[in-house]
Amino acid sequence: MTPLLTDIIRQAHRLRSHIQRLQEEIERGPRVLKSRQEELEQARRHHQEHFDTIKRLKLKQREEEGALKQIEARLARLEEQLLTTSSAKEYQAKLSEIAQARERKNALEDSILATIMELEEKTAASADVEQSWQQAQAAFGQYQQEAQERLVRLQQELQLSQEELHRWESQLPEDLQERYDKLVRAKGPDAFALVKNRYCQGCHTLLSEQCLLELRNGIFHRCFNCGRMLYPEEGM
Repeated sequence: MTPLLTDIIRQAHRLRSHIQRLQEEIERGPRVLKSRQEELEQARRHHQEHFDTIKRLKLKQREEEGALKQIEARLARLEEQLLTTSSAKEYQAKLSEIAQARERKNALEDSILATIMELEEKTAASADVEQSWQQAQAAFGQYQQEAQERLVRLQQELQLSQEELHRWESQLPEDLQERYDKLVRAKGPDAFALVKNRYCQGCHTLLSEQCLLELRNGIFHRCFNCGRMLYPEEGM
């Protein structure tokens, strides 16, 4: 049995709205993937920066310990030279050099201690940082798999919906086809509107009883206010 024209309009609205949502979901996929990739890259950088910091601290510690040994050796030589200095002027100069060397020695010792403490803190956190990185990679891998499976489902559902839409729209009268195509090209799913309680649900305009009666009988109508193709609420 040939369906009423308004039933075709109803089904076309349902399917075109559904197809639009499916297409939006498919198009949203790459944007979400990019966002997840950025999150993964941020986790990778955090992981790398953590272990780069440990390497930098170890290198700094070695360099400072080397500098400390040189200062200690120089300080020992200065203190020996002080014992053999006969000139008062030279004696004061050596004392000044010794004071400067000791000040430098103290600063290096403080810096080495701070470096050791920071290195211990970073090393203690390494297991958690490594675990977080592994979890981030696993979560991204799982997301990729789920996203691919979802994409396949959406594409299959889209194809089925497009085929169903074609079956319904192929039943439109020839004299209506051109106007129908022009409207849906211009407005997509917004070319249709449900009529509920005599109101167009697209623009909330009150329709006449005559219009509602004709819609129930399957006669084609467009809203006189917004121009949408109308169909009555099911069961009316």
